[in-house]
Amino acid sequence: WPRFSEFGKLATHVRFVDRKSRKLARAVFHGMVVHGPKLQNKQAFLFRLVDIANELFAMAASASRAHAMRKTGDSEAANAVQMADLFCRSARRRINRLFRDLWRNDDARKYRVALKVLEGQEWSDRGVPSLEATIAAARATETEAPPQPAGEEVGVTA
Repeated sequence: WPRFSEFGKLATHVRFVDRKSRKLARAVFHGMVVHGPKLQNKQAFLFRLVDIANELFAMAASASRAHAMRKTGDSEAANAVQMADLFCRSARRRINRLFRDLWRNDDARKYRVALKVLEGQEWSDRGVPSLEATIAAARATETEAPPQPAGEEVGVTA
């Protein structure tokens, strides 16, 4: 626990970045073992790894910047520490969710449904009018009934 104590209030976040960076490395290695050469095809898995790395980088950068401002005696250092703390708290929740979603997700199911939609076998696209038909119908209703000026009601006389 005394590690990173120089960061003061932000030390917990810097320790979090340290721990989760190692966990990220293990997750990448585990993904390579589980998926083998097909890991390159697991785009959602890879995107989550990249998102985790970006969040960890942003946490480390904001904590470092606030710490540097405090060390140089910047007048806005207290505000910077407060904002970095708030950002890091929300980033921690996003990172934990992304780690959970690495292995517990619906990626395979989404892929199968997407293939059916692309093949035209899915029910959701049946009976849906095309964009062109929707635009034509909207234009037809515009020409039939011109819009009323604001504040005037139909059938009301003064």
